[in-house]
Amino acid sequence: MKSAALLFLSIPLFAQISTRPTPVAANTTNPPAPVVGAPKSAVRIPLKSFSTLERDFDAKLAAMAGTEAPVDLVGATRGIYLDGYGAVFTTEMDLVVTPRITPFNRTITDVQKTGVHSAKVTRLAALRKAIAAMMQTAAGSLIQVPDGQLIVVAVRLDYAPWENTAGLPGLIVAKADRRSAVAGNIQVEEQ
Repeated sequence: MKSAALLFLSIPLFAQISTRPTPVAANTTNPPAPVVGAPKSAVRIPLKSFSTLERDFDAKLAAMAGTEAPVDLVGATRGIYLDGYGAVFTTEMDLVVTPRITPFNRTITDVQKTGVHSAKVTRLAALRKAIAAMMQTAAGSLIQVPDGQLIVVAVRLDYAPWENTAGLPGLIVAKADRRSAVAGNIQVEEQ
């Protein structure tokens, strides 16, 4: 029995181990033709630049509220550079921590509904200000992005099914070319 177990355990030792293919020698006499329409040099932005900006954006969003009524960051901010377009940052949040239906809170009262709506309408101005600051920070930090390319910050706002969303957008998108964003000339669209 021991020999059968030992034989079974040693099977992987005899398995074929794949090796990586060796790279083809570079053809130095006839280099490949350049791709038509391809940019001559791609913009390279260090990942650390995006990571730092993402954490800073999350901190700005969290700081726009006090400890008495914090915001609810549903997801962390994510940034990406799209070659030929610019840098795009997205996040998802709730302007206040909204009460939910639970076994301990079976209904949302009219007073709670009114309070949540009022708090969100009031906090919207602080969110707009935070987005404008994010745009300027990103434009100033991402100097590798050409001046004519865009910096975009998109914030999706979450709502519970019972909420009154009158006067509240579901999405705020701020964008500007990098030079305009540094100067604070930002276009904001609310949907």
